[in-house]
Amino acid sequence: MDTENLDKLIELKNNEIMTMYENKISKNKKMINNHCDIDYNSKKLFNKINAGFEQKFKSSKAYQRMLEQEQNKTPI
Repeated sequence: MDTENLDKLIELKNNEIMTMYENKISKNKKMINNHCDIDYNSKKLFNKINAGFEQKFKSSKAYQRMLEQEQNKTPI
């Protein structure tokens, strides 16, 4: 029995599955090497998100305690 064709088909399917897996993995990465690769709308969205986090942090009690500790450490 000739299994050469079957072996080729299995190899092709394995390669196809591996490329699909690699593409899926690469899409889930959250880090990029070059910030110029980000488009304008994404940069605006990131800035809004960061501003929201900063505003939330500055209104927190932990931030207020940190400011009080800094004020107590510095002599007038």
